[in-house]
Formats: sequence, structure tokens, C-alpha cells
Amino acid sequence: MRVYLFVFCFQFLVSAPLQFVSLSAHFKQVVLGTAPSPINPTYEGQILAKTPFFAKWSYTKPSPKEVYMQDKQVIIYEPRLLQATYTKLNKALDFFAILKRAKLQKDGRYKAKINHTTYYLTLKDGLPYKLNYADKMQSQVEITFSKVQTNIPLAPSLFQFTPPAGIEIIKQ
Repeated sequence: MRVYLFVFCFQFLVSAPLQFVSLSAHFKQVVLGTAPSPINPTYEGQILAKTPFFAKWSYTKPSPKEVYMQDKQVIIYEPRLLQATYTKLNKALDFFAILKRAKLQKDGRYKAKINHTTYYLTLKDGLPYKLNYADKMQSQVEITFSKVQTNIPLAPSLFQFTPPAGIEIIKQ
């Protein structure tokens, strides 16, 4: 499910209702649990994304991690664990079709549903600002975007993962 989340978030950001082909942004992801708490896990980093299906989530806090997406493959690289996990996505999942059906709600957010999870995207000045959803454990998750830039040139090499020597490769 975690892999699908990365894919979905990326697809939601670069698909309807937004009309751009690339994105760069800082993100802050907070797992609120079932209720806010002073000890909510918080993650930070940067996302680079480019249509049709390229993304790189670079986590800097609380520990480094990189998530690469290209076509139907997701690679999660965890440098502290010296491992990279390669996962093939289910070809039956059609994220673009789902996202094209995302609807503007009365509260101004966009709503889309995938695999029994409902996602809400809030825009600010026409750009992604917040993405909210409940994960499979029913924890509320909020991703806030800042320093958002769209339609900027992003080299394909940014989305290529080259495994460092000596790491463990896990294929799922």
C-alpha cells in the first residue's frame, strides 16, 4: 500500500485538475494518527515529478530515504540500511483514469478515491498545497507542499537510480 501511495500522490499532483508537466516542491508529511498528538511522526524532503510517470521523493528528515518511480517500477533506497527495494506495480491499476474523475468539492478541495482510500488535494494560488488522506491503519496523513515550482525542465537522469556498490537489492 505504501508504494501505491507514492504513485498516487505523484499522479494526483501532475494530473487533472492541474495542468502542468513537471513539479518541484518541498514537502512535510505528518502522520496524525487517529487524533493529533505532540509526538506525531513528521517527515520532510523534496519531490521532483514529471509526466507521464516519473517521480523522486527525497526524504531528509527524520532520516534519508529516496523513492524513485519510473513507468511501472518503484525503487525505495534506504542508505542507512544499505538496501534498495524494487517493486513492480500492478498493471491493472489505472491511476490516470481515476484521477481524471477527481471532482472539485464544495469546500474547494479536489477529491479522488483509489483502493478504498479517499484523497483530498487543496490548492493555493493554483498550486498543490495540501494532500490529506487516511492510511490503511486509519491514521490521518497530511502532506503540505511549499516552494512549489511547475513546468520547469527536469532532466531524465534525476529519476534514474544507480545502486551504490555493496548495497542489498530486494525485489518484490
